[in-house]
Amino acid sequence: MKIKVQLIVCAEDGREEQVQEVAILEKPHQQIEHLGFTLAEAKQLLATLQQHLVEQQATAFVAGHAQCHHCGTALGIKGHHTRTFRTLFGTVTLTSPRLYHCRCQRHKFTTFRPLNALLTDAVAPELLFMETKWASLVSYGLTAQALKDFLPVEATLNATTVQNHTLAVAQRCEDELGEEQWAFVEGCPADWETLSIPDGPITVGIDGGYVRDWNEKKGSPGIPVKTEYRLKISIIFPMV
Repeated sequence: MKIKVQLIVCAEDGREEQVQEVAILEKPHQQIEHLGFTLAEAKQLLATLQQHLVEQQATAFVAGHAQCHHCGTALGIKGHHTRTFRTLFGTVTLTSPRLYHCRCQRHKFTTFRPLNALLTDAVAPELLFMETKWASLVSYGLTAQALKDFLPVEATLNATTVQNHTLAVAQRCEDELGEEQWAFVEGCPADWETLSIPDGPITVGIDGGYVRDWNEKKGSPGIPVKTEYRLKISIIFPMV
């Protein structure tokens, strides 16, 4: 049995503008294990489909910025470059043209790349979310392995990459919190004793710590270099 998977791009009025053949699969149907996609086939299909889809989206975005917004003149092209974009369904390579600014307005630079306004990061937010979510539950190495087992992410994804992405997300969250406050109650500390006591204690949960095995930290034949233990610590104190 031959199966063709096609991607059809339609205009806003519903007209079919492009038909792209994404994959052609030869699927037997004689045994139960032949039914449906295998994991490898599904990962390859997702990666190919993601490449075509993001290409179409990026092309449409660049086309929308290829004319001067003031006078409508088509902008000249200085050259073409490529950019890579890491997504949850594979790393996508995109064409990124460099355009000349229109002379009807004064600009700081002569040229610009429209795609830079769209790709504000080299990694898709959804991939960062999944890496951070799994890294909060298991080690960085297991996170990388799990993502590579079930998703067509880049084969070079490793524990260091997951760690760097997780730290970057954590730093972004810290920056959004603003300046650290030493207290969240306004007024004179002498007056705080008159405040009513809240119902119940305040619980602070710290989850995701790792402790190195002190006795086996240097490692030896047949023993892992690092033994990791999961910790969950709860700090409970009354608000008085």
